[in-house]
Amino acid sequence: MSTKTLRWGSPPTGIHNAPIYLGLDRGIFGVPGVAVEARDNISGADYTEELVAGAFDMGHIGTPPLFAALARTDDYAVVGLGMMKFPPFYLVTPPEVNSVRDLAGRAVALNKLRTCPHSIIRTLLRREGMDDSDIHLVSLVEGGPIVAAIGRGELGAAMLWEPYVSCVERVFGWKVLFAGRTAISPPNYGFALYARRSLLASEPTLVRGMIDAYAESVRAAKQDLPAAKATVQERITDVRPEDLDRAFQRDAPYWSDDTRLDTGFLMNVMGEMEIQAVIPDGFDLADYLAEAPQAV
Repeated sequence: MSTKTLRWGSPPTGIHNAPIYLGLDRGIFGVPGVAVEARDNISGADYTEELVAGAFDMGHIGTPPLFAALARTDDYAVVGLGMMKFPPFYLVTPPEVNSVRDLAGRAVALNKLRTCPHSIIRTLLRREGMDDSDIHLVSLVEGGPIVAAIGRGELGAAMLWEPYVSCVERVFGWKVLFAGRTAISPPNYGFALYARRSLLASEPTLVRGMIDAYAESVRAAKQDLPAAKATVQERITDVRPEDLDRAFQRDAPYWSDDTRLDTGFLMNVMGEMEIQAVIPDGFDLADYLAEAPQAV
């Protein structure tokens, strides 16, 4: 009997793909008769382009690059929510900074403008009666360059994610001033599960099986953090083990294995996508939701 191949897309290599890595290693991320080929993407922007080009059959992805793709292609639908229903980004600062007001006039790095980290810093500034003009935002795209800029003394703060947060805590003595998980409530960012519409139409039980396997893999990672960490350490060899330990301890307790579609959560996401101009006028969320049937 021939084996089908399912192309699974993931965000950039890091701790949030640990359930996929571990699930594949243990043979629990998949369904009978299907070979899963999982591939990480270089960045969120690259992931968007890959989806528009039709590179994947299913996957998990942060909501901004997903909706940027959905605005340009009708090939995919959202079939569930992923392991994160919060923004896993942190405002990190030197120890002498005690409030957002202390950031006035300082250079603050983030990945890109009009992203979830930008939304967080914008929200924090607004609470203090400030805006982007009160700081100097610097777009450095990836975590490594942001850490390097901190090392050169060029930054007064940064929006980072794990394991880079733990790295700058250890190396430079910086601290977390605000976590995205608590800075924005209700959350306007998360991971979603998507599937190609043609696959959902032709093999809905396969799609359901992969969603269930995803949930099982998240549970496995949370239950065995050392094994999950080891799968990431294999792929990010320039990160210290103690940084990964702290990264998993900080984020993993909040990972969710509840893959059900939550329209209320997605509507909060949509509000932020409108602010960021990711989606066009007239974009109707209902057109992009397609829940897979439950297993018999």
